[in-house]
Amino acid sequence: MPSSSSRLVWHRRDLRLADNELYSNQKTIYSVYIFDPSDYSTRQTGISDGKGGQLQSLNHGPHFTRRLIDAVHSLRRSLRSLGGDLIIRTGNPLQIIPQLAQELTIGEVAFSEVPGYYEFKQSEKLKHILQYGGPYRCKVFTTCSLTLVHPNDLPTDPEIWKRLARPNEKQKKRSKGKTKKQANSDVIAKSKSNPSLVIIDPTRFEAMPTIMGDFRRVARTAAPVRDLYDYPTAEIIAKDFTHINTGNVPSLEDLMKPLLESDVLILGCIPKELIIELADNADGIPHNNGNIEEQSLLHLRDFIQKHAAVADRSLCDVSGHNSSMLSLPLALGTLSPRQVYYCVKEEQNKLELEQGNSASDLIWLISHMEMRDYFLFNCFRDGASAYKINPKTPVHKPDTPREWLSLSEHQDKFIRWVSGETGLPLVDAGMKELLKTGYTSNRVRQNLASLLTKDLKLDWRLGAEWFQLCLEDHCVAANFGNWSYFAGTGGDPKNRHFRTISQCYKYDPNGVYVRKWIKIGEHDVEATLRPWAFDKEWPSPIVQPETQLTFDDKEKLERTGRISNEIFNCKYLG
Repeated sequence: MPSSSSRLVWHRRDLRLADNELYSNQKTIYSVYIFDPSDYSTRQTGISDGKGGQLQSLNHGPHFTRRLIDAVHSLRRSLRSLGGDLIIRTGNPLQIIPQLAQELTIGEVAFSEVPGYYEFKQSEKLKHILQYGGPYRCKVFTTCSLTLVHPNDLPTDPEIWKRLARPNEKQKKRSKGKTKKQANSDVIAKSKSNPSLVIIDPTRFEAMPTIMGDFRRVARTAAPVRDLYDYPTAEIIAKDFTHINTGNVPSLEDLMKPLLESDVLILGCIPKELIIELADNADGIPHNNGNIEEQSLLHLRDFIQKHAAVADRSLCDVSGHNSSMLSLPLALGTLSPRQVYYCVKEEQNKLELEQGNSASDLIWLISHMEMRDYFLFNCFRDGASAYKINPKTPVHKPDTPREWLSLSEHQDKFIRWVSGETGLPLVDAGMKELLKTGYTSNRVRQNLASLLTKDLKLDWRLGAEWFQLCLEDHCVAANFGNWSYFAGTGGDPKNRHFRTISQCYKYDPNGVYVRKWIKIGEHDVEATLRPWAFDKEWPSPIVQPETQLTFDDKEKLERTGRISNEIFNCKYLG
């Protein structure tokens, strides 16, 4: 018989103990992390291969997996310091969790919902197995620990969404026909009938505004940020593992073996040697054997106190504390967005007492958590359509329908893009950095996306899939959401086209970032913008260079022969 006093916590993207609702009761808690082999084997992307099939890719790439392994080890050490342990399993969670619950006579399984349609369907199946359809049945508790605001605090009535999104607009009278509110009533009823489950069904967020600013306005008004949860005490952590094998954390080599041994070409054309290079780069990153959860919080506090107010976040090279670098701990869940929020508020209150001002130059960190929430909830709402070339009706409607070129006819361009061989310095530097480290700044990511979708006119999902494979901080909602946004198929009301040469001059004016990742022999800073003008052996740019200049920079080049203001010798930098 299940023990009502025991809970099994299934960790997913919440690899921390602080501010974790799953540890907020007084039950005896066991914890498990499961490495799902399906995350490390090739899967269909939904993108046509031009031959009646689909292109293949992977859920978890080498860089993300490398960081994940360290975070799982760290979580295990934290639980052991409380007298417990983290059970490690490799296999299908739909089989492992019911088996483990039965083995431990668990009364309740608890986990946090995460974005992604596959992940949503997996959660729904697990809840059904545990509550109704399996040989061992127990209670289920779910929450959502990835977002700043809790899903249950957002409106359920479409009219409230509209009124709060545009408070100054005159609202239309409700139609007498079937409304979205009525269509959504079954979701609301489901939530009320089982309050221990958080509802993230796509219909729950059907009325959510498409435009980011509207969503943020509603969230600020209707959903106050909940308080932080306390760090769990040793008393609630299960300590008896005498009759259970707690398991071992697999190595990066073990997890990447299916990818490296597969005969399937990633996205139908990525050279095998590039995949091997990506895996080797990840394997070369030193292990982090510290308390990663504690490190994440200490880093956050240090950044807020010393750097956030003066950080130049728009630069291509954000080293030297010009970025919060929170994307990785947020993606892994070693840090929560609520912790970011309350650390900012704490520092603002402190400065207001000491200096008489509220330190408004720190508020951008909270704004970024709100933007992140937009993509997370948008992913919940879109469901399976998040992976379609047109997830929802785009906010920006071009004069002529978008036409995407066939990959089968333009493989060479796509391979040049992923390899960092486009001949455009900023793009190539960004791709080299991504391949080597699993990271590149937001400014650079936007330029990479713009070139692929607005200039090469290739399916934005190809870029999203490649980023998913490369990024150390991959989050399906943030990644696919941003790609769709900047491709013009999502919630962006503007038609953003980044001119990569002009962007390079504006946000890497001395060429330091470009030279860090690609070799340019000439010391003149102009060579980091137009290397073909200095080096006859430089490959021809993948697009006409003038398309990568703003009107002003194009006119300046025609008038002076240069984009940079003066001859600057990069040899003497630093």
